[in-house]
Amino acid sequence: MQSLLETVARHQPARIESEGMRHAAVAMIVQRRDSGPEVLFIQRAESENDPWSGQIAFPGGGLEETDRSLGDAAIRETLEETAITLREELQVGRLDDLQGSSRSQSMNLVISCFVYQLDHEPMPLPNYEVAEVFWTPLSMLQDQSRRIQYQTRFRETPFPAIHLGHARSGKDRILWGLTYRFIEQFLEIIP
Repeated sequence: MQSLLETVARHQPARIESEGMRHAAVAMIVQRRDSGPEVLFIQRAESENDPWSGQIAFPGGGLEETDRSLGDAAIRETLEETAITLREELQVGRLDDLQGSSRSQSMNLVISCFVYQLDHEPMPLPNYEVAEVFWTPLSMLQDQSRRIQYQTRFRETPFPAIHLGHARSGKDRILWGLTYRFIEQFLEIIP
């Protein structure tokens, strides 16, 4: 796992710097396990006011005036959404920025993804924005047999996706969209 994280630390992320765009940050949390690294995901709660309602995601959210940096926003949002405390020194790298979209429409939003390493398993306590918090083995994300095409009602052509098994509710966990794109970046960077 150390070589994996060293590779992420060496990555020089492409940043989107655009006047007038809103900014958000998410935290990709990687945990050491005897069986191999695992990645933390949340399933967003169902809400009419959330453009990413019900989707699998990383914890995160919009940059606020009180945040000193995008990294601070990722740390604050992770604490709010999951009760997991991250610190700046746990950050091992950053992925390329992505522009947000919802229902196949580009948004005036840039999302930055910061990668953090934990050596212990925290006890997540999801808030009202989060339906579930779960860990997924990195090997599952790399498994090509889990790759599927996911059809939404917002677009005629399906999205590339990864089937992550079943949630406690029995529904399929499908990783697609922005978080899928961040995972694809991560998998391209690591050895």
